[in-house]
Amino acid sequence: MFARVTNRRQARRAARFINQQPLRVANEELRILISTVEDLVDRLSTAADPELKRLRRQAETALASAKAAVGPSQLSEQARELAAQGQEYVRSRPWTALGLVALCMLAVGVWTGRTLAD
Repeated sequence: MFARVTNRRQARRAARFINQQPLRVANEELRILISTVEDLVDRLSTAADPELKRLRRQAETALASAKAAVGPSQLSEQARELAAQGQEYVRSRPWTALGLVALCMLAVGVWTGRTLAD
């Protein structure tokens, strides 16, 4: 959704938008993911390899079940509930939330450092 952010001003605007409208961003990201998977399944339709055909059938089945399981209204309600719970947790325990974020960032840094070193 924000693939064309090229400077700090655009990055701040994108961050503000994500913070203010997390449900809309989540819905858009899910829509992009589903369209990408649909495009991949369409491209695999011309494959002659039996293994690729089997993978295509599996992807179609998974995509159909994901669309059925996460309907628009169900996704909206779940996202609202999660956003409210997250906001309540962060407001009631700001230092704990900050510590968790720092710990996650440290873990990502260690993981990427190991990946790049290998």
